[in-house]
Amino acid sequence: MRTTMPEYRFPRVSRIPALRPTERRRRVVFVASRNPDPLELIGPMNVFRIANFVLEHSDRSDLGYDVEVVTAKPGVIFEVEGLTIVADKPFHRLRGSVDTLIFSPMEFPDLFDRKDRFLAWVKRMSAQVRRVGTICFATYILAEAGVLNGRRATTHWDLQHDFMERYPEVTLDIDPIYVKDGNVYTAAGATAGIDMTLALIEEDFGREVALRVAQALVLFLKRPGSQAQFSVQLSAQLPEEASIATLQTYVYEHLADDLRLEILAAHVGMSPRNFSRVFAREVGMAPGRFVEQCRLEVARQWVEESNAPLSEIAARCGYGTADGMRLAFERHLNVSPRAYRQRFSTAKAS
Repeated sequence: MRTTMPEYRFPRVSRIPALRPTERRRRVVFVASRNPDPLELIGPMNVFRIANFVLEHSDRSDLGYDVEVVTAKPGVIFEVEGLTIVADKPFHRLRGSVDTLIFSPMEFPDLFDRKDRFLAWVKRMSAQVRRVGTICFATYILAEAGVLNGRRATTHWDLQHDFMERYPEVTLDIDPIYVKDGNVYTAAGATAGIDMTLALIEEDFGREVALRVAQALVLFLKRPGSQAQFSVQLSAQLPEEASIATLQTYVYEHLADDLRLEILAAHVGMSPRNFSRVFAREVGMAPGRFVEQCRLEVARQWVEESNAPLSEIAARCGYGTADGMRLAFERHLNVSPRAYRQRFSTAKAS
């Protein structure tokens, strides 16, 4: 019997954008407060930690993140069933330059009862850092400090009406899982903060690093939100040809369109024969198979998470008719869309 842990056989990152020395190590500061959900803090922190692992594994320990935590109110920020998390460095003791400032939620009484130097600090720091982010209803912190005035933002769907009443100067978009407006990121919920963090990593060190982090954590690189990209992207090879990578996103965003080989080839300015060869080499599968997998993946999600009629889903995903979608489900999943919905639906009946 083996008594040692298996080793990760993890692909090394081969393509990292050229960076100036000052961009190689980025200081990320989380602002934490007492909150009933530690995932909103620990989840994004762990994504940055895995990014460091990926970079070190690729012999690039000169790159990565230096992460620390400050708090609006020192002390216990989470405590339940024998687990206690303490943040003891107050925000006003933070010194030096900061690249990225991320706020996790704080309890509403702590926020609205203290219009003191904390909110003044939030406004000042938000103007000094390269970028700022919020997770879930931490959007209220930036809104209360006036940082979001005139900006587009998101927060948890359940807070839509309250937020809009409090902050009419903010353009609230409740649909995306996260929103980027200039250098300000806002994420809709706890796991959306993880998606947002992946986007920050991709912005800093490139798509391949973010992809490796997503694979390590068994995540979508980008979930349905402001981008339409799904798990089939994680199983596909990473294209070196920029036109092919762009085309992959185009396919997801135009599933209802005619996506025959000839049309896709014309989209990237290639002959059908050459395009088919290049696409298979870059992605690891034929164009037709890629389109088929994309349509099936998006259709599955619609069937699971919505009450939309199957005929409507079929049209949105490019199947033309409900029968066309049914044949695809039965061919790949051995179940009809109707039976799949009965078994896996997460949507509430209307």
